[in-house]
Amino acid sequence: MKTEYIKAIAEPILENRNLFLVDLKISKDNVIEIFADALQGMNIQTCIEVSREIETRLNRNEEDFELTVSSAGIGYPFKVEGQYKKNLNKTVEIKFQDNSKLTGILKSFNPETLTVEYEEKKVVEGKKKKEIVKTEKILQREEIKEIKDIVTF
Repeated sequence: MKTEYIKAIAEPILENRNLFLVDLKISKDNVIEIFADALQGMNIQTCIEVSREIETRLNRNEEDFELTVSSAGIGYPFKVEGQYKKNLNKTVEIKFQDNSKLTGILKSFNPETLTVEYEEKKVVEGKKKKEIVKTEKILQREEIKEIKDIVTF
């Protein structure tokens, strides 16, 4: 099966439920994995309903396949704009091209940049020792290897 074919079937079904496609993988053994999400999150019942609806549009007589619909949950790397939207003002972990990391709060994003607020120890004028200061930094998307949401307690 072709990725474009499955995508053309899946996207309208997802959009009708206010979901968005994050990733689509098809193995050479016809194992189809669809990863979706929603701004308000996605539960198992929604995954089941979407899976059934997609399956009714595929023909097992033409081609044998296995279909899995999952939520691109916590810790799944961001691949589409909807994931950035969903995680505005939430904690994210950014891995840079040089493999260094930064954890902070995603404050804004556009196609070229992200703004992240994070805490760092800095020398504050008039103080002897370093203090934790909130800092906002604008990052170029091209310097980012991966970004994902994380849970903080």
